[in-house]
Amino acid sequence: MRYTRPGSIQNAVREAYGAVGGLENASTDLGIGVSTLSYGTERSDHRPGGIGVNYLDSLGRIEPRAAAPIAKHFAMLAGGVFQPVDLAGVTASDVYRIAKEFSDVLTKDALAHSATSANPSDYTAKEASEQLVELDELIAVAVSFRAALRDKAEGTR
Repeated sequence: MRYTRPGSIQNAVREAYGAVGGLENASTDLGIGVSTLSYGTERSDHRPGGIGVNYLDSLGRIEPRAAAPIAKHFAMLAGGVFQPVDLAGVTASDVYRIAKEFSDVLTKDALAHSATSANPSDYTAKEASEQLVELDELIAVAVSFRAALRDKAEGTR
């Protein structure tokens, strides 16, 4: 497969193909030729816009893992992040998990602003990296909890 620049849509397309086992598997799943799909990772004046969103939409519907790289790419362009929702074991009464993760965030914040910190008035790079891990865990739990509540409210769970 062609080299693609990290952060580019071509790279996101390449990762989507990888999520289903590669270009050949994606080609089989979609019922189109490998060469047609290969064009999706190349910019071309003959075919502006690459492969087009219809094939990517179809591939994501066949295998949802293939949609994740595309969602991440566009979320990044929009100034946000993509947070997959894992509902395995999540219930509509899991608010305690949010409290636990929030407690971890508060603990990291207190340590970063304590006398033991190299820079008590701000986060050091190491402290910021550690806090990002805690925030990511909080966000994942909160989003999963929200999805469980939404399903409950809609009667689908």
